[in-house]
Amino acid sequence: MKRIGILGGTFNPTHIMHIRPAVEVEEAFELARVDFVPCATPPHKTKNGLLSFELRNRMIRAAINRYPNFTVNELEAERSGPSYTYDTLQHYKETEEECELFFIMGSIDLATLGDWHKGLELIELANIIVLARSDSDVEEFNRLCPQYWPNLELLPAAGNVAAAYSLGTHSIYFLPQPRIDVSATLIRERWMQDRDISYLVPDSVHKIMTDYADVITACWSDERKCN
Repeated sequence: MKRIGILGGTFNPTHIMHIRPAVEVEEAFELARVDFVPCATPPHKTKNGLLSFELRNRMIRAAINRYPNFTVNELEAERSGPSYTYDTLQHYKETEEECELFFIMGSIDLATLGDWHKGLELIELANIIVLARSDSDVEEFNRLCPQYWPNLELLPAAGNVAAAYSLGTHSIYFLPQPRIDVSATLIRERWMQDRDISYLVPDSVHKIMTDYADVITACWSDERKCN
Protein backbone atom coordinates (compact mmCIF):
# COMPACT_ATOMS: atom_id res chain seq x y z
CA MET A 1 0.00 0.00 0.00
CA LYS A 2 1.38 3.41 -0.99
CA ARG A 3 2.23 5.69 1.91
CA ILE A 4 1.53 9.42 1.75
CA GLY A 5 2.82 12.03 4.20
CA ILE A 6 0.77 15.20 4.76
CA LEU A 7 2.53 18.30 6.08
CA GLY A 8 0.37 21.37 6.64
CA GLY A 9 1.22 24.87 7.78
CA THR A 10 1.10 28.52 6.88
CA PHE A 11 4.62 28.45 5.39
CA ASN A 12 5.00 32.16 6.08
CA PRO A 13 7.69 31.84 4.75
CA THR A 14 8.95 28.37 3.85
CA HIS A 15 12.24 27.66 5.65
CA ILE A 16 14.69 24.82 6.09
CA MET A 17 12.82 23.34 9.07
CA HIS A 18 9.84 22.75 6.83
CA ILE A 19 11.93 20.86 4.30
CA ARG A 20 14.41 18.92 6.46
CA PRO A 21 11.74 17.27 8.65
CA ALA A 22 9.90 16.16 5.53
CA VAL A 23 13.09 14.47 4.35
CA GLU A 24 13.51 12.76 7.74
CA VAL A 25 9.94 11.44 7.66
CA GLU A 26 10.14 10.33 4.04
CA GLU A 27 13.22 8.25 4.83
CA ALA A 28 12.08 6.86 8.19
CA PHE A 29 8.63 5.77 7.00
CA GLU A 30 9.50 4.99 3.38
CA LEU A 31 6.86 7.35 2.04
CA ALA A 32 6.00 7.32 -1.64
CA ARG A 33 4.99 10.98 -1.49
CA VAL A 34 4.98 13.95 0.87
CA ASP A 35 2.27 16.54 0.26
CA PHE A 36 2.82 20.07 1.52
CA VAL A 37 -0.61 21.56 2.24
CA PRO A 38 -0.49 25.35 2.67
CA CYS A 39 -3.18 26.71 4.95
CA ALA A 40 -5.49 29.24 3.33
CA THR A 41 -7.34 30.51 6.41
CA PRO A 42 -5.58 29.40 9.62
CA PRO A 43 -8.06 28.80 12.47
CA HIS A 44 -5.41 28.75 15.23
CA LYS A 45 -3.01 31.50 14.15
CA THR A 46 -3.69 35.17 13.63
CA LYS A 47 -3.79 36.27 10.00
CA ASN A 48 -1.70 39.31 10.91
CA GLY A 49 1.26 39.42 8.56
CA LEU A 50 0.13 36.38 6.55
CA LEU A 51 1.42 36.63 2.99
CA SER A 52 -0.99 35.87 0.19
CA PHE A 53 -1.71 32.21 -0.49
CA GLU A 54 -0.31 32.61 -4.00
CA LEU A 55 3.05 33.91 -2.78
CA ARG A 56 3.37 31.31 -0.02
CA ASN A 57 2.43 28.59 -2.50
CA ARG A 58 5.10 29.82 -4.92
CA MET A 59 7.76 29.68 -2.21
CA ILE A 60 6.85 26.12 -1.21
CA ARG A 61 6.98 24.93 -4.79
CA ALA A 62 10.39 26.54 -5.27
CA ALA A 63 11.70 25.00 -2.04
CA ILE A 64 10.68 21.43 -2.89
CA ASN A 65 11.52 21.53 -6.58
CA ARG A 66 14.60 19.32 -6.15
CA TYR A 67 12.69 16.57 -4.32
CA PRO A 68 10.85 14.29 -6.76
CA ASN A 69 8.55 12.80 -4.10
CA PHE A 70 7.46 16.16 -2.65
CA THR A 71 4.35 17.88 -3.99
CA VAL A 72 1.99 20.74 -3.07
CA ASN A 73 -1.74 20.26 -2.59
CA GLU A 74 -3.74 23.49 -2.79
CA LEU A 75 -7.01 21.97 -1.59
CA GLU A 76 -7.38 24.30 1.41
CA ALA A 77 -7.53 27.31 -0.93
CA GLU A 78 -10.42 25.65 -2.71
CA ARG A 79 -12.56 25.53 0.45
CA SER A 80 -14.33 28.43 2.12
CA GLY A 81 -14.07 29.07 5.85
CA PRO A 82 -11.29 28.06 8.26
CA SER A 83 -8.73 25.51 7.04
CA TYR A 84 -9.35 22.69 9.48
CA THR A 85 -6.91 19.78 9.47
CA TYR A 86 -9.76 17.36 10.14
CA ASP A 87 -11.49 18.40 6.90
CA THR A 88 -8.23 18.07 4.98
CA LEU A 89 -7.58 14.55 6.26
CA GLN A 90 -11.19 13.59 5.58
CA HIS A 91 -10.66 14.71 1.98
CA TYR A 92 -7.52 12.59 1.71
CA LYS A 93 -9.29 9.58 3.19
CA GLU A 94 -12.02 9.89 0.56
CA THR A 95 -9.75 10.53 -2.42
CA GLU A 96 -6.75 8.33 -1.56
CA GLU A 97 -8.64 5.21 -0.49
CA GLU A 98 -5.86 2.80 -1.47
CA CYS A 99 -3.15 4.71 0.42
CA GLU A 100 -1.91 4.77 4.00
CA LEU A 101 -1.94 8.34 5.33
CA PHE A 102 0.60 9.88 7.71
CA PHE A 103 -0.16 13.32 9.14
CA ILE A 104 3.06 15.13 10.14
CA MET A 105 3.05 17.59 13.05
CA GLY A 106 5.46 19.16 15.53
CA SER A 107 5.63 18.33 19.22
CA ILE A 108 4.58 21.89 20.07
CA ASP A 109 1.31 21.36 18.22
CA LEU A 110 0.68 18.06 19.99
CA ALA A 111 0.41 19.96 23.28
CA THR A 112 -2.55 21.96 21.91
CA LEU A 113 -4.18 19.22 19.84
CA GLY A 114 -7.13 19.02 22.22
CA ASP A 115 -8.01 22.61 21.31
CA TRP A 116 -8.10 21.92 17.57
CA HIS A 117 -11.33 21.35 15.67
CA LYS A 118 -11.88 17.60 16.18
CA GLY A 119 -8.18 17.40 17.00
CA LEU A 120 -8.39 14.17 18.97
CA GLU A 121 -10.30 12.56 16.10
CA LEU A 122 -7.45 13.01 13.61
CA ILE A 123 -6.06 9.60 14.52
CA GLU A 124 -9.29 8.07 13.21
CA LEU A 125 -8.39 9.35 9.75
CA ALA A 126 -4.63 8.90 9.55
CA ASN A 127 -1.48 7.85 11.33
CA ILE A 128 0.23 10.72 13.12
CA ILE A 129 3.96 11.45 13.16
CA VAL A 130 5.10 13.84 15.88
CA LEU A 131 8.46 15.50 15.26
CA ALA A 132 10.75 16.36 18.17
CA ARG A 133 11.72 19.95 18.91
CA SER A 134 13.75 19.26 22.08
CA ASP A 135 15.27 16.32 23.98
CA SER A 136 12.46 16.33 26.54
CA ASP A 137 9.68 16.12 23.96
CA VAL A 138 9.49 12.32 24.06
CA GLU A 139 8.54 12.51 27.75
CA GLU A 140 5.75 14.95 26.91
CA PHE A 141 4.66 12.67 24.07
CA ASN A 142 4.42 9.68 26.41
CA ARG A 143 2.45 11.76 28.91
CA LEU A 144 0.01 13.33 26.48
CA CYS A 145 -0.85 10.36 24.26
CA PRO A 146 -2.45 8.16 26.96
CA GLN A 147 -4.15 11.28 28.31
CA TYR A 148 -5.70 12.07 24.91
CA TRP A 149 -6.49 8.48 23.98
CA PRO A 150 -6.81 6.21 27.07
CA ASN A 151 -7.23 3.05 24.97
CA LEU A 152 -3.88 3.32 23.24
CA GLU A 153 -1.68 0.26 22.96
CA LEU A 154 2.06 0.78 23.46
CA LEU A 155 4.18 -0.29 20.50
CA PRO A 156 7.88 -1.21 20.64
CA ALA A 157 10.30 1.45 19.42
CA ALA A 158 11.81 0.54 16.07
CA GLY A 159 14.30 2.12 13.72
CA ASN A 160 14.42 5.89 14.16
CA VAL A 161 11.09 5.97 16.00
CA ALA A 162 11.62 6.67 19.71
CA ALA A 163 8.06 5.92 20.89
CA ALA A 164 4.81 4.75 19.37
CA TYR A 165 1.22 3.80 20.22
CA SER A 166 -1.61 2.26 18.23
CA LEU A 167 -5.33 2.94 18.35
CA GLY A 168 -7.50 0.79 16.13
CA THR A 169 -6.17 0.81 12.58
CA HIS A 170 -3.87 3.81 13.07
CA SER A 171 -0.80 4.66 15.12
CA ILE A 172 0.98 7.72 16.47
CA TYR A 173 4.78 7.90 16.33
CA PHE A 174 7.44 10.10 17.89
CA LEU A 175 10.36 10.78 15.55
CA PRO A 176 13.54 12.54 16.71
CA GLN A 177 15.17 14.81 14.14
CA PRO A 178 18.27 17.01 13.77
CA ARG A 179 18.06 20.04 16.05
CA ILE A 180 18.01 23.26 14.03
CA ASP A 181 16.33 26.11 15.88
CA VAL A 182 14.66 27.89 12.98
CA SER A 183 11.10 29.16 12.81
CA ALA A 184 9.03 31.37 10.52
CA THR A 185 8.84 33.90 13.36
CA LEU A 186 12.64 34.07 13.47
CA ILE A 187 12.81 34.55 9.70
CA ARG A 188 10.27 37.36 9.78
CA GLU A 189 12.03 39.11 12.66
CA ARG A 190 15.40 38.98 10.91
CA TRP A 191 13.87 40.11 7.63
CA MET A 192 12.26 43.14 9.26
CA GLN A 193 15.59 43.96 10.94
CA ASP A 194 17.26 43.82 7.51
CA ARG A 195 19.45 40.94 8.65
CA ASP A 196 20.83 38.13 6.50
CA ILE A 197 18.56 35.07 6.28
CA SER A 198 20.87 33.03 4.06
CA TYR A 199 20.87 29.29 4.88
CA LEU A 200 17.74 29.74 7.03
CA VAL A 201 15.55 29.50 3.94
CA PRO A 202 16.32 27.60 0.72
CA ASP A 203 18.13 29.66 -1.90
CA SER A 204 15.13 29.41 -4.22
CA VAL A 205 12.88 30.88 -1.51
CA HIS A 206 15.42 33.60 -0.77
CA LYS A 207 15.33 34.65 -4.41
CA ILE A 208 11.54 34.91 -4.41
CA MET A 209 11.63 36.90 -1.20
CA THR A 210 14.17 39.27 -2.73
CA ASP A 211 12.05 39.66 -5.87
CA TYR A 212 8.99 40.45 -3.73
CA ALA A 213 10.82 42.32 -0.98
CA ASP A 214 8.55 45.36 -1.01
CA VAL A 215 5.38 43.24 -0.87
CA ILE A 216 6.72 41.07 1.94
CA THR A 217 8.04 43.95 4.02
CA ALA A 218 4.75 45.83 3.66
CA CYS A 219 2.72 42.79 4.75
CA TRP A 220 4.92 41.91 7.73
CA SER A 221 4.92 45.52 8.92
CA ASP A 222 1.17 46.14 8.43
CA GLU A 223 -1.30 43.28 8.00
CA ARG A 224 -3.67 45.60 6.14
CA LYS A 225 -1.19 45.47 3.24
CA CYS A 226 -1.08 41.68 2.95
CA ASN A 227 -3.57 41.24 0.13
